[in-house]
Amino acid sequence: MFLFLEDDDVVLTEHVVALVRLEGKTAIVMRDGTLKTTRFSPRTLSRRSARFKGGAARRKERQI
Repeated sequence: MFLFLEDDDVVLTEHVVALVRLEGKTAIVMRDGTLKTTRFSPRTLSRRSARFKGGAARRKERQI
């Protein structure tokens, strides 16, 4: 699964250790110790990822 951030930035959830919401931003703590920030809440990130996953499944069905 992926987290879709601003400006076409994408993060693979396998590399994420934690999501921390603070002062209107979400910090994404990565396994390698790096930190990314986004203005999206964890709930919004989840919805964006689910929409992508659902769209990919529908495209795959149409190809069969």
